[in-house]
Amino acid sequence: MSIVIIGILVVGALFSLIYFSSTQVLTRNFSFNPPQDTTGTYRSISIFNVDGLAIIQPWSLSSIHINGTVTAKGLGASLSMVSLSNSTGSGDVVFRASFPVSGGFFFSQSYLVSINVFVPSTIRLASVQVSNINGGVRIMNLNATAINLSSVNGALSISCISCQTVTALSTSGNIAANLSTLATNGSYNLTTTNANIGFTAPASSSFKLKADRSVSCTFPGCNASGQGVFTQTFGSGNATVTLNSAYGQVAISGT
Repeated sequence: MSIVIIGILVVGALFSLIYFSSTQVLTRNFSFNPPQDTTGTYRSISIFNVDGLAIIQPWSLSSIHINGTVTAKGLGASLSMVSLSNSTGSGDVVFRASFPVSGGFFFSQSYLVSINVFVPSTIRLASVQVSNINGGVRIMNLNATAINLSSVNGALSISCISCQTVTALSTSGNIAANLSTLATNGSYNLTTTNANIGFTAPASSSFKLKADRSVSCTFPGCNASGQGVFTQTFGSGNATVTLNSAYGQVAISGT
């Protein structure tokens, strides 16, 4: 009987410790102002492994501003375990977060960085790249030639102005793209394994569509619907649009 009681006490103590550790949350804010290149502008933005929500959007000022929050959770977690690095060379802005390899006591520790990037609305970026793990990515009304996004579990949202190429890859996060125009010879590829895809473009767009698996299409003149691989050309087919969800839904619409 005493062994049983000791076991119950040990289990109770462990659950209490785990619960207590989950309530321990530390945060700190950060901000950077990457310098412009010699011509007074910027060329690209690259963000790696922040593991929290990343938002990139335009604003009215003439320089890029980056801010965000570092969060450390769990028993023994420390904000000093997260390192942030940023660099700018020839107008290329690079931001990276590094986290501890171990999850700490009973793997109770977790870390993430949420980031906001404000880009001058008067410039056109050559490329925007964001690689994430558990966090989502939101590209909001950005003027950029190429956008490349990836996340394991986070949702990806893209709203861009005159993007030439868009590539979005997610394992379990939904992908939504709302494009103001499709460029001539443009390429737009959205791929997810377990989640849904939503693609919206102007009803007058000219493109070749390939949509895979469970497809619903309300784009004017679209014949794709149901299960399978669907291909169709709209207008002269100047751009290519490839949408692939292995186990989710693919929805295509026009504005």
